[in-house]
Amino acid sequence: MTHNKPLSASALLAAKKRAVFRFVGLQLVLAFFLSVGIFVIFDGLHAYSFLAGALASVLPSLYMAWRVFGHAGTRAAKDVVRSFYRGEAGKLVLTALLLMAVFIFIKPLSAGALFAGFGIAILSHWLSPLLLKH
Repeated sequence: MTHNKPLSASALLAAKKRAVFRFVGLQLVLAFFLSVGIFVIFDGLHAYSFLAGALASVLPSLYMAWRVFGHAGTRAAKDVVRSFYRGEAGKLVLTALLLMAVFIFIKPLSAGALFAGFGIAILSHWLSPLLLKH
């Protein structure tokens, strides 16, 4: 018979940090494999447009995770909240900049595939409770 000991605050934070970064990594892998599938079924234009859209969502999420969890050790609650708000603001700005850069610099571009990749990356966040609860 095993007894489950409650995790310390630092161990719980470390577990959450690993889970969040693992989820963002899973999003990157999913985006890549879906892009390969799109390339096989359709063509390169739709594949790289899809990947660009997915990355415009996932890379800002990675930035947000880094802002919130990128610090070692425990911090005051005020600092954690400040990191969260800065991370969220940065995520929104980075998302806008990435989408703008995609539309300006990637030619030709399939807008439908781009928004499909962006949307699927956003919808994949609905899976996070299943993956982050462990």
